[in-house]
Amino acid sequence: MNLIDWTALALVVVGALNWGLVGIGYFVDAAANWNLVNIVFGSIPELEFAVYLLVGLAGVYGVYFASKVAGVETSDSGMDVGERTTPK
Repeated sequence: MNLIDWTALALVVVGALNWGLVGIGYFVDAAANWNLVNIVFGSIPELEFAVYLLVGLAGVYGVYFASKVAGVETSDSGMDVGERTTPK
């Protein structure tokens, strides 16, 4: 895994933990704000939404990375989409 893969993984984990805390916070105390991104960056809305954007882009990259790891062919090599390639 390269630097982009690790960065995307870290952002996806941050997003997952943040949404988990938001969900838990709703059931524990609906009036409380358990959104850590909002708590940390809420005073700078542009930065807060930049973090959300990066987490979303990391999720999209995660789909690509998962298909790469699974060996799904994505190029136009004559193979059917979804056909697995043999590791070399």
